[in-house]
Amino acid sequence: MTEATARRGATDLADKAAERDTYARLAAPFDTTFTDVRGGVELTYITGEQTVSRLNDVLGVGGWSFRVLQHDINVEADEAWALGELVADIDGSTVVRQQFGSQKIKRSRSTGAPLDVGFDLKGAATDCMKKCASLLGVGLYLSRKEIVQHPRAVGVTLTCEECGAELKETKFKDGTTWTPAQLASHGRRKHGKALCMDDYRRANEAKKASILTA
Repeated sequence: MTEATARRGATDLADKAAERDTYARLAAPFDTTFTDVRGGVELTYITGEQTVSRLNDVLGVGGWSFRVLQHDINVEADEAWALGELVADIDGSTVVRQQFGSQKIKRSRSTGAPLDVGFDLKGAATDCMKKCASLLGVGLYLSRKEIVQHPRAVGVTLTCEECGAELKETKFKDGTTWTPAQLASHGRRKHGKALCMDDYRRANEAKKASILTA
């Protein structure tokens, strides 16, 4: 091996190590996250401000940019949507990621008229930016799906780790249903243990109260 080849090999290893370090900092978990329930399914998310701050902290203010390529209103779905592009300088390489984002149109309860379409488009653009950033690792762990087996398939009865009650199928007002396995999965992901619906709701309220008083 020549000296030049050895130098190139050392440089490549250093570049790969720097890239892994950058990704680790982009993908690091956030101290604070937020939750919302859509269609009976609880979603954990970060805000646009958190996303921008992470990109600025890791890549630098001049190390990335975002722009909206297309936007429109989907009348049938009653939502605003945007296609955006994030360009980032990561350890000397230009990385480009594109994604779609959307937001439901907010309407007046009394008239049904849109309240602020511009605000809805801004929300779609923010959602788009967060999804582009997730392709670089920012908040990606929040999209991780836990693989669970239905208890009937393996002959196991799931119980609440707080009160010991058997987990039951839970039906929501919008028609969505959580199986015991899904309920256990949501409990473990959010609170670190399988919970019955009563204890799950109490844990949600306790967590919300702790955030508000922090």
